[in-house]
Amino acid sequence: VQSNRSFLRSCFPRLLSLCQCRVESLTFASTVVVCAHNEESYIEECLRSILAQSIPPYLILVVLDRCNDRTEEITRTVLGQGTSLVLEKQDGSWQNSIPEDLELALSRAIGEALVVIDADMTVPPDFLEKALPHLDDCASVSALAVTDPSKGFLNRLVSVWEKTYRVAPLGEQPRGGCRAISLKALKEIGGFRDTVAWDTDLDLRLRKAGYRVRMDRHVVVLHRRKMTTRGSISYQISAGKYRRKLGVGVVRTALHAMFRLRPFVIYGYLKKDQQPAPGRRVRIVS
Repeated sequence: VQSNRSFLRSCFPRLLSLCQCRVESLTFASTVVVCAHNEESYIEECLRSILAQSIPPYLILVVLDRCNDRTEEITRTVLGQGTSLVLEKQDGSWQNSIPEDLELALSRAIGEALVVIDADMTVPPDFLEKALPHLDDCASVSALAVTDPSKGFLNRLVSVWEKTYRVAPLGEQPRGGCRAISLKALKEIGGFRDTVAWDTDLDLRLRKAGYRVRMDRHVVVLHRRKMTTRGSISYQISAGKYRRKLGVGVVRTALHAMFRLRPFVIYGYLKKDQQPAPGRRVRIVS
């Protein structure tokens, strides 16, 4: 009996190792991209949550978009000499910076999946382990992003307001901020485009190409940014601009603004866009 127990104890580490190899073989190799513009207050916790993944990404890619604070310094300190790449964008030619940053990251991504994580978010250790397997039958899977209510009164208010998404007349839709995307499907539809709501635009084009997209409510990430009145108004205006570009009618937009208590959406819908300044220069720092 004692010899049998010794045999089982000796076999267990090997069995565990085989199981771990099996899990890793079923997981898509991924590049995680974080786009940052003056995110010194949030970037450290974001990157540390990525480094703590149970299944680590092949590459962590950070795009520094015209930062003039300590974002670069913090990024380099946290990432060290690991499998990471930092791009510094000094200028831009697109009207919308985030999709331009993502397109830069796409050109250097490796593996089978591009994972987009906002710099002001933290992800749980099993985020990649849970999200990446969905790419077997979906081209894009989004996590459920919840606002950190500990950051102040407005954050608590937004946290409660977010629950209205569950009673959306057309159903809850995937949203950006934290999602895994199949690189094969993404390249097939031409990558990212210069638009306000890059995530909605991506989902529409993927569905048009015959792919499935989804949001997994069991994968929850924390949006840590401290909300401000100015920032909330700016976000609503941007949402209104995109609804106009998408061709959503003014009546439907007005109803949306009233039902969701977002009055500046209608202002953004009616506001004319300004033309962006030409020119773009990108320098690879490391």
